[in-house]
Amino acid sequence: MSYTVIPLLTGVRNPDQGIMTYQQGYGTRIWLPIWSFLVRGASRNILVDTGLDENELIVPPGFTEETGLTPASLSDCLKTHHLEPDDIQVVINTHLHDEHCGNNALFSRAVFYAHRDEIAFCRNPHPLDHRYDDYFIEGISFQELDGDREILPGLAVLHMPGHTAGTLSVEIETGLGKTIITGFCCNGRNFPKHGPAICPGVHIDAIKAWDSIQKVKQSGAHIMPMHELQLAPVPA
Repeated sequence: MSYTVIPLLTGVRNPDQGIMTYQQGYGTRIWLPIWSFLVRGASRNILVDTGLDENELIVPPGFTEETGLTPASLSDCLKTHHLEPDDIQVVINTHLHDEHCGNNALFSRAVFYAHRDEIAFCRNPHPLDHRYDDYFIEGISFQELDGDREILPGLAVLHMPGHTAGTLSVEIETGLGKTIITGFCCNGRNFPKHGPAICPGVHIDAIKAWDSIQKVKQSGAHIMPMHELQLAPVPA
């Protein structure tokens, strides 16, 4: 079974590179795209993450002019592919920071998947981690995962802790072979051509985050970093 993967740009922020690459890039401002990923195949329409809350969509001055990209609400992104929220059958939340689950409430007919440790942490976050708001998972009945699992033939989730307690990478069979949506927040600079991958700059456990990103880099898969600016669709 082979799937297409289509990045949907639901928002953008303007932090510095250091939140992507641990102890590197601080003070260098970057555009940080916020993606949802539409995965199509096996007679299913699947979303990996639901992006930034549509009510928070603000396009910073200069972004479109510099990048050629225009963020849109997730509903409008889906419309460009002739889909409505009710057409989505499966939602996988890689983790539950606000910009990865901001539109969960739109998908009342979908089956939701997330790691059980992530759900528990979202409901009772540590005071140091302000990126959680259980508002975004109110009323969601999750299929709670406790490790790696195949969701559909050719589509599996892999537990990759470190960035958060229950981060999931999503491994998908595509026309490029194995493709991995990282789940943990990173961009292309986390994956230098030579040497080890660079630990994500935001994490609750740096050692686990480092170990997880090495697994992804060493997998031999086509890698889709969660916040890479220029992401091309992957064909089936």
